[in-house]
Order: sequence, then C-alpha cells, then structure tokens
Amino acid sequence: MSYSAISLYSVNRLVLSNYKTCNSLYQAGRFRPSNPDRPVHRERVHVKLTGKSPARGGGFRRAAAFSVGIPLLLGSVAAVPATAAPATGQVPSVQQKNLDPKDYQAGRYIVVLAEKPAATYAGGTGDLSATKPQSGKKLDAGRPEVQRYQQHLETQQREIAKDESVQIKRNFTAAINGFAADLSADQALKLAKDPKVLMVAPDTENAPDYSTTDFLQLSGPQGIWNTSFGGTENAGKGVVVGVIDSGYTPSSPFFAGTDVKPLAGNPEVGVPYRTADGKIAMLKSDGDTFVGECQKGEGTGAAFDGSACNSKVLSARYFADDFKKYVPEANRAPEEVLSPVDVGSHGTHTASTAAGNANVRANLGGRDMGITGGVAPAAKLSIYKVCWEDTDPNTGGCYSSASVAAINQAILDGVDVLNYSISGSTSTTTDPVALAFLSAASAGVFVSASAGNSGPTASTVNHGAPWLTTVAASSFSTELQGTVEFEDGSKYRGASLMANNVPASPLVLAASAAAAGAASPELCGPNTLDPAKVAGKIVVCDRGVVDRVAKSAEVKRTGGVGMILVNVTPSSEDVDQHAVPTVHVNPPATQQIKDKLAANPAIKAALVNKDTTGLPQEPQPQIAGFSSRGPLLATDSDLLKPDVAAPGVAVLAGVSPIGEAGAQFGMMSGTSMAAPHVAGFGALVLGKNPTWSPATVKSAMMTTATDVKNADGSRNTDVFATGAGQVSVAKVLDPGLVYDANETDYLKFIQGTGLDLGIPDLGTTAPRDMNVASFALGSLTGRPEVTRTVTALTPGLYRAQVNVPGVKVTVTPSILNFSAVGEKRTFKVKFENASAPTGQFAMGSLVWQGAGKNVASPVAVRPQSVVAPANAAFSSVGGTGQGKIPVVSGTNAPVSMTVDGLSKADSTAVELVPGPLALANNTSNAMKQVTVAAGSPLAKFSVFSSDENADFDLLVFTPDGKQLASQTVSASESVSVSNPKAGVYTMFANLYASPNGQPTKASLDAAVLGANMGNASVSPNPLRLANGTAGDVTLSWQNLEPGSYIGRVNYSGGATPTFVSVVVTPGAGAVVPDDEQTDPGKKDKKDKVKKEKKKKEFQDESGSSNLGI
Repeated sequence: MSYSAISLYSVNRLVLSNYKTCNSLYQAGRFRPSNPDRPVHRERVHVKLTGKSPARGGGFRRAAAFSVGIPLLLGSVAAVPATAAPATGQVPSVQQKNLDPKDYQAGRYIVVLAEKPAATYAGGTGDLSATKPQSGKKLDAGRPEVQRYQQHLETQQREIAKDESVQIKRNFTAAINGFAADLSADQALKLAKDPKVLMVAPDTENAPDYSTTDFLQLSGPQGIWNTSFGGTENAGKGVVVGVIDSGYTPSSPFFAGTDVKPLAGNPEVGVPYRTADGKIAMLKSDGDTFVGECQKGEGTGAAFDGSACNSKVLSARYFADDFKKYVPEANRAPEEVLSPVDVGSHGTHTASTAAGNANVRANLGGRDMGITGGVAPAAKLSIYKVCWEDTDPNTGGCYSSASVAAINQAILDGVDVLNYSISGSTSTTTDPVALAFLSAASAGVFVSASAGNSGPTASTVNHGAPWLTTVAASSFSTELQGTVEFEDGSKYRGASLMANNVPASPLVLAASAAAAGAASPELCGPNTLDPAKVAGKIVVCDRGVVDRVAKSAEVKRTGGVGMILVNVTPSSEDVDQHAVPTVHVNPPATQQIKDKLAANPAIKAALVNKDTTGLPQEPQPQIAGFSSRGPLLATDSDLLKPDVAAPGVAVLAGVSPIGEAGAQFGMMSGTSMAAPHVAGFGALVLGKNPTWSPATVKSAMMTTATDVKNADGSRNTDVFATGAGQVSVAKVLDPGLVYDANETDYLKFIQGTGLDLGIPDLGTTAPRDMNVASFALGSLTGRPEVTRTVTALTPGLYRAQVNVPGVKVTVTPSILNFSAVGEKRTFKVKFENASAPTGQFAMGSLVWQGAGKNVASPVAVRPQSVVAPANAAFSSVGGTGQGKIPVVSGTNAPVSMTVDGLSKADSTAVELVPGPLALANNTSNAMKQVTVAAGSPLAKFSVFSSDENADFDLLVFTPDGKQLASQTVSASESVSVSNPKAGVYTMFANLYASPNGQPTKASLDAAVLGANMGNASVSPNPLRLANGTAGDVTLSWQNLEPGSYIGRVNYSGGATPTFVSVVVTPGAGAVVPDDEQTDPGKKDKKDKVKKEKKKKEFQDESGSSNLGI
C-alpha cells in the first residue's frame, strides 16, 4: 500500500488543519475565526564504551538550563515569497525586542524575565547562592538554595506584575524565569518595554500531533533488548520518560505496576520507593533522583484520588488552568475529566509506545494482534496532561502555557526524556515552548518532538529548533491487508482489519445510493444513504470530511454488507475498526473500481481479509505521505529538518476505554506516533550511557540511521522527507563520532537567527554552522564554507566521503585522527555548484569512514542562479526613473530577466477626520471594492497619506470573508496578497490620528499585477556576474502617470523573483529609492505618531499569521 496525505486514529476524522489535533491524524480540524476571549496567537495545529568515557563535564551531558527569554518577533508578514538575503554566509543583524503596538492585544501571555531561572543561575545576585547543578547532576528542587532563589524569582515576578496591575496566573522558575497572565494590550506593551523583561509572548494553543518493536528488531531471543540491553527487564532501566500529552489510562496493561513501598536500606537504580511525604522517588542511572507526584483530580476528575501511580507510572500531573478559563463547562466534552486521566487516547497511545510494559497481548476488535510493548519497557513514566477535549472547535486543545508549565515541572521532577507529540511553529525556533525545551535540553533532558502531519507539502515541518530531535513518520508493516476480488478476476489490495470475509456481492457507488435530499452522498455521511439502494450490497465510499468509521456505520445502518473506502487522491491507507468489513484502497484502484461499476452495474465482488493479489509486498519502511517535510522555513532553509524517521503508520498501542467503548488497544497514525518511538530509543540509550548529552544522543541516532525506501524499493534520497533516515537501535550505541552541542552553542544559534538575547560577548552562530549532524544551505552562491566539530567515542582514523550530485564539496581536513575518547576535531566543508540545476535542492551525504564506523550525515544545498531581495520599493518625482536591486550571482552563466507589470493601481482620493474604525463609509472611514481576476500573482491594497505625521489604518476583506489588516504607526499602510483568489475584495481605510485632529487627504489604491505593460525594463539583461559576485540590477520605468504601481522581476534558473512597487508623484526630478524594505529600521525612524491600541490578528490568503502586513 502507499502512504500519503491523511491518516488515522480510531476516531477517524479527516484532518483539514491542525489547530486542535495532536500530531496524530485523529480529529477533524476546522477553520477557527478570531475570538477576542481566546489566547491571541494559535499555532497549527510529533553498547557500553570501553576505555575512558567522556564525563558530563566534558560536554556530553550538561546539567544546565536555558537562562533567558527571547523577544518573539511578530512583525509585519508580507504575503509574498521570501528569499535569503543577497549576501551569502552572513549572519542576520541582531534585532531588538518587539515593541510594535500592533502585535499586542488583550489575551493571555507568557512574560519571560531577564534574570536566570533556577536551573542555570550561577550566582551573582546579592547573597543568593548558585543553584545551577554541578556538571553531571540535575536540579535538586529540594535544596534550600534552590527554594530560596525560586522565592526570589517569584518575588521579582510579583513586583513587575504589580507595577502594571497584573494578576499572575502561573509562575515559572525552573525552565524559564517568568509568569503567565491575562494582559490588556496596554499591559502587554508596557511589560515588553520593561528592561527587566525579555519577552512577552502570546499563550498559543497548539494541536496534540501488530508490533513496531518486532519490526525494529527489539523483541525475540536475538532481539536488541536481549543482545544489547539485558532483556526487557533492563531495557531503559533507571530512566524516566516524561510524556506531555492528553494524560494516560491507569487501567491499561501497558501501565500496570506494583504498589511502591517506603525505602528500606539504600536506594537501588531503577527501583522506585516512597518518600517520607508519600511521593514516589527513584534513583536513576545517572545518579540523580527523580521525585514525582500523583496529583489528585478535581471536579469531574475527583475519582482519580492520587493512588493510581505505581512502580511503572511514578508521577501523573495535569495542567488545566487555560482549559478551565477558556472552555465553559457546557462546552467541555462530557467524558473529559479534570485529572491526569486520558479520555481521547492520544496520550495513552504515545506513553505506551515510548515506555509501556513489555509482553502485553493485544486484541483489536476480536482479532489477536500478538505480543507488543513499549520501546523502552523497563523505563518509568511521568505523565503531564496538557491537552483537553471539548465540543467547541474554537476552544480546547493544548495551550502553550500549560506545555511550558509541564516542561518546567518535568525539569524539577528530574525526567531524562520528554516526548512532545503536539504541533508547533513552522516559522520560528524560539517560541516559549521551544525555549522551555532548550532549558530541558540544557539540563540534560533528551526531547523528541513530532514533525507534523502536513505532508507531502514542502516546508511544513515544525519543531525546527536544533536542540529538539524532530521525527518524521514511516511505515513498517504490510500485514494488515485485504483484497477486493471482482468476479472478472481483477483484484485490488488495500488496508484492512476485517476478521470475516464478504462473499461475492453486488456493489453500488455511494453517489448512486443517495437518500432523498442528501448532500454529498459519495462521502457516506450519517443519514445520506437509502436503505433500499444499499441493503445486501458492498458500498464504494469516497474518503474525506466524514469520520472513516462513521462511513462504515452508515453502510451498516442501511443494510450494507461491506465497504470499499477509496482515496480520491493518493493518501494513506488506514487500518480502522469498521462497522462492516472494509478494504481501504488508493488510486489508481479508485478510478478502476468506479469504471468497472459504470461499465457493468451488475458486477459482483468479494472482500477477503488477506492479500490474494500475488503482487510483491511493498518495501518497508517508507515515509508516510502525511509526514511534514522540509526545508525548514524558520532558518531560510539553512538547517535541515526533520532529523530522523520512525514508525508512525498504523501503530498499535494503548488507548483510553473512556473514548473507545471499553477498548484497551487501538491503532493510530501520525508523527505523534513516530516521536514516542524515538523517545523510547532515547531512554534505551541513556539507560546504557547516562552521561551522554541530548545532542550526543540525537547525533548518534542520525549518523547511524538506515535507509528509507521508495515504493519501488529504491533508496529514498529526499532528506527533507526522511531526515537522516530510519532510527536503528542496533547501531545507535556505537556511533564512532558525534556532533555535540551545549547551551552556549544554542544561544549563539538563536542570536544567529537575528534575535538579541542581551548577553554580552556571546557572539553568533549562523544556522548553517550549527553543530548538528546534517548540512543545509538554502541559497548556494559562490563557494560558501560551513564548520562542524566532531567528538570521538571510538578513536581512530576517519576519512571523509561526500556524494552530492552536481555539487563540488571540499572537506578540510579530509582525514581526522583521534587518539582518545573525548577528543574533538573541527573541519570545514566548502560547497560549489558544478552542474546541479539551480532553484532545486541537491541532496546527498557526507560520511566519515573509519574505526569500523560510517558516520553519515544528510546534505541538502540549493544552488541559485541569483539571490535577490523578495521586495524592493522605489519612488520618483515624475513618470521616468530607475532604481537598483542588489543581487548576488550563483552562476557563471548569464541570467536572463523579465518584468511583469508595472501595473497601475486604481486610485480613489479621500479626505477623512480621526475617528474609530468602522466598516462603513463615513467621515473617518472610506470603503473601496476591487475585483481581482483569476491568475494574478499579486494584489496590493494601500492607503497613502498626504501627511507623514498622520496615521491611517487599512483593513481588507477577501472574497471568502477573511480579514487582512495593516495597522502600524506609519502614516500609510499596505496589504499584499500573493496568488490572490479571484473575486471582489473590500478595503476599509481608517484615519486613526492626525496632527491636531485635522482632516487629512489620502489615496485608496488597489493594484493587481498583470503581464508586462511595456513601461519598465531591467538592465543589464542578461545579468553577467561571476558566481558569488555581488552586483545590481537596474529597474527603469518611463512615461508613468502619477500613482502607485506594482511589478515583478523574474530571474531565469528558478530563482525567487523580486516584487517591486513604484510610487510616482507629479513633476520631474530625481528618483528617490525607498529602502525601508531592505532596512526596516529606517521605517521605524520615520514614524512620527506613537500609539498604543488593541489590534486583531488576521489570516492571510495562505492561512499564515498576517499581523500588520
């Protein structure tokens, strides 16, 4: 079977967007309109070495946590393509924290303060002793010094909050120094300006994203559990895996354990005991002690009295503040409980996959599925419930403040591994959750995060931070299959869990069996089929919109005997517990089956519960179509994600009987299911090598990963789908060399992305130079060089071998010699395009071979014919002029250029007086409607003020009702929409303020980019510059009437075009280039009116965040 696009869980709702779902595909996503009572920003919605072993102090496992917050940049986002800066190999200039009023509105925020949290405080504040744990240790929350310093931080937080009359909802003192609070727009902005505050970030609501252990060769007498880890009773022993998700099912056999008794004698590694205050503690393999808490439920969750924790689940907590605040009781799912208990199955599934008990016999719908278990069966679990079920598509889900609180608590508890199968940002590596995870990684916690379920679309991967191990989903089994056997002898194979066969029976297309008045009957939704047309037949139902199991339920309701579920477009084939026997097929079978019925409506077919086609089985593993892909948007594609792949298709694990009609086992698909496999692998590795840092564990997984296959059996070389490849526990314990990194490296990386941490003399590291076990360049021009450092776990002589088709790669030095464990060597890699196509990524690998090891890293570089700015703006007095566009050549060949436009805006003169925004034509607001034809690459809507000291705002409604806004402190505003939908756009211009409240004139302009208008040209054309050379392209225009114009300069070779705007004022004179877009700071300096007002967040045409575009 093939694997692409959507996937499963036994609830089986088609995912349209991941606002509310985890990174497993199990719940319907729906469009969420703005809601002023919600959080203000939402993200879419996871061998014992011989000789001297490097100690943690040597950098393999640094018990330190991230100490500062980072200003979240939520500045204007233009809905036009972005590109890398013209210069290659440069680090973006450091930016100051965001103080733009438009980015702050009423809602819940996380306020991060500058002073270090307890996990990284090294002293220096008055008489407060250092609390940062010594190298090789974790934070001891019980130490008086730690408690005193945490009290100091909370006092500081209260003082800052009191200054702005803010009521703190939750304090954070370990992972970050900060607090969560409900803020007005004015409070948020004032706190952001406070020098003691480094970040005021919106509390985001994220989405919660047979035996895999057999496939991974963990089980069996010769399995890796036995050969490398001492059997299931020792695989992961002494390690605690924290799972941040939707809770757990105490009654599941995966979590069965014994009562924990008080300590008698000295503690033993991996043996839990009760502390004097009744909590469960355990001495871990790294020498630290985990101490948890079994938190009692409240209200609907009162039945969880805190006694369910045992020798397997040492701790269970829940974080319900946001859920209780934003979701009224009437909207909470009837089955939801305020306790650590899981009602939706996602958390139970991920926790049981990572570290569930071994030797659990699973039964699915009456079918014996054999013996299964978690990846690290001897590891212990600590549960952190942050995801909640409700009945309102605008509420519920997983709030970022809850996730931060859970990470904060996990650090204090002392976990070794965290699994996070919850969606995240695709556009930043520094949201509050990512920063909290940096604290965890700095404290020695290995973090596995799901890559997302938005594949196969490019640049959809989330969790892009280098301190996270980001996991793609792969297939692993072809056992659960069925066959559609037509009486003419043709057979079609698909996914199936049916226990019983269906003999040859008549068939009917659902579209031909519609009930009277039913809409979209082909989807087999509830009450859409006519029993008279269905009884005794096998129904062919299209996938989509309706829960998959609801489709088979409708077939059963109307008397159908079976269902053929067909994917209309290539997608995953999913194994579900259907109401009638079902086979799920993919194109081309879809159309072939429909064509057979159209040609012969009387034809019969049987459904058989095994593969009878005789066709060869598809090779495994393959990347699931739904698995999110790179390149990573957050770093201009200069960091490669995902990192590795793991099983994530039709994974069998535990589920919650509350939401599954009493079932204890179920199948789910998604990167949510892949991530806990890697979390389990991390627990196995740390059980054997407790001194390894999270970066070392990640590097070992990447450099020892194995191939992922294509459907034809060939090696999948798309590293943006596979990362380094499929994790291999057989090799991960002995990687040879590792790419290690510590907290300082990550902080330099953050500053290298352009964010100012305010740490003196810290320096910067460009994303391309981050010391990870992969190499990526989003724009290859000239001969850029990147740097890496490797650390020896196995001494010896290693030689570099590189294969990137079409690209000349030079490694210096190409031979590395290590005489002892722990030695480090630095090397440089230079890339130069030789013959690879421009505008496309060339992919390959760099392998260090030696000492019997192959230390392999994926490589992805994109040669460009030219790198130019995405936007350029000019103005001229008079209709003739020119302006320069800076470029860097990526080829020695000539680059030809064309111009679209310049297209003149339709302009309407208005004169307004200051007043509130209203969707009307009145003295303070002007409305204009514009029709946009199909096929235009860009539409730009603007209001141009005649007085630069005035302040106009702009609101645009798209044909489908979406709202786009530009409401900055500038006099004039613009909204750009790339690839706009055809239809009528409605503009509203509002005069917010003017000097002395006087009337102010403006023009309301709408420009739609068309073909070449013959009024502009570029020179020199073609562009002839040596590879890597910087130069200018001159845009010239002539005979333009006064007004505003838009255009686009296109470059041959697949380079990203430059969108241009030209404003012409009456008269004749010199051209005045407007370089605000290449130096945004100049725009701020020109703003004369400073205002503080509540702003709404809107969505652009592509659905991305569009604040003040």
